Amino acid sequence: MAGDKSGLTQRRPGVGDGEAKDGLIVADAAGSRSSGGSALTSGGRSSGSGTTEAPPVWSSGVAFYPPSTKFWRIGGKWYDFQDFLKKHPGGPTVLLLARDRFEDCTFVFESHHPNYKKVRAMIKKYEVPEEAVVAHGIRERPKREEAGTRPGHHDKTLDSGDAVRLLDDTAFYSVLRLRVIDHLRAVGHPDGGPTLECKALFWVSFFAWLASLVAMWHLGSFAFSILTGLTASWLGAFGHNWIHQPKYKLWAYMSLDSVGFSSDGWFREHLLQHHMYTNTPWDNHFKGTAPFLVTDPTVERNSVQRWILPYLNPLILCFGLYANYVAHTFELIKGNECFAPTKLLMPLQLGLLINRWGLLHGFGLQFVANSVMGVYYFTMALMNHNAEHCMDTSARNDSSDWAVAQLNSSADWGVQLPFLSAGRYLWLNYHTVHHLFPLTDFSHHSAIQAILMKTCKEFEINYSAGNPLTIYKEMVRSFSSPRSLMQEVLVYAGGL
Repeated sequence: MAGDKSGLTQRRPGVGDGEAKDGLIVADAAGSRSSGGSALTSGGRSSGSGTTEAPPVWSSGVAFYPPSTKFWRIGGKWYDFQDFLKKHPGGPTVLLLARDRFEDCTFVFESHHPNYKKVRAMIKKYEVPEEAVVAHGIRERPKREEAGTRPGHHDKTLDSGDAVRLLDDTAFYSVLRLRVIDHLRAVGHPDGGPTLECKALFWVSFFAWLASLVAMWHLGSFAFSILTGLTASWLGAFGHNWIHQPKYKLWAYMSLDSVGFSSDGWFREHLLQHHMYTNTPWDNHFKGTAPFLVTDPTVERNSVQRWILPYLNPLILCFGLYANYVAHTFELIKGNECFAPTKLLMPLQLGLLINRWGLLHGFGLQFVANSVMGVYYFTMALMNHNAEHCMDTSARNDSSDWAVAQLNSSADWGVQLPFLSAGRYLWLNYHTVHHLFPLTDFSHHSAIQAILMKTCKEFEINYSAGNPLTIYKEMVRSFSSPRSLMQEVLVYAGGL
């Protein structure tokens, strides 16, 4: 197969080479808050050797150990983008989050720049020598033997200190990206932005949701509660689309925060965490439904988790939106999230309903709407990463590049459905395509899927796309039975 299968080969500069022990080589402002709004948890402690142990940085309940407070690490090299922050087309926040919340920027750099040759050439002038990075200070992640006292994931590639590599031009993902770029140019959307049809449908969905919400409040009708839940699901699907596109950030707020999600939280945990480390302990979804629905394929289930809860998943998902909201609120209280006024929209809607219809009726109206949305939206989302092949940890660990790891972690269905028809699945039926090209609008996914299937065939790579009912049944079985019991999950699988 094209591309280097050797995995992670480069050493992280300055780490594990005898120059540092347990923390900073040169102590630096560990625990400070970055200007990008990423909250860093303080708490570094002296190691007794003139260095400071790196404190964990939390992202949606997952502990990371960023190696630098000044430099970005991409493909085993270091860069200083401080002078580039305001020039970045995606805005400065995503750059600062990538550096200040996570341990490596290679995956997010490669997946968000399909025209990788051009962008790799552009960043060369920002590269800094290893000596400058070492002089400033590299924060080392804790060793595996410290796992009992320090939070965080450990695996053999993290323990070895290997850096994530960039792919060469013959690799599967490199070839695929260039073909998709050519296609988008040919159809007049070189930036991968939405079609006019997509924009129009968004506004129809938004006003349909708003009208349903007003009718539910005015009439107190549970029929309109159901309709509000359905339209909220479509709105959430659009929010899932817009959150990846910097030009449509306001539309993301209108879509996600209006129905109870946090677009600020999604901007970080979805773009930089779930997409980059899908189906690994660094994925915020990895334990997101535990202990009720266990999605970790490496752990045993108890008798209730095996025989009862998987078959009650629709009932459990009725509370999905509330669980998401409460979890985000707790992280906000602990200082790991940033407050936004839109956080108040969900309780405001509930308050208005209770004020008009009383406690039981008002809460019931809101609960039915949120339950419909929870079952509809979260069922599709869980099907995306819990099909049978997504639970094969060995296959994911052995992936030849990051794109193949995504193919081994995601499931598609409704192959080649046109854009409007895919709306019945909230456009999540093209989820593998979405993971491989996160910045590209979902109105292009059907065409890109054809390119993906052709490229997979040429590289003899398996692309799993099945019947939605079959994938749903596989999802339920995955909740019940671990397929990769006691196996170690490699967060850098594919090695990019």
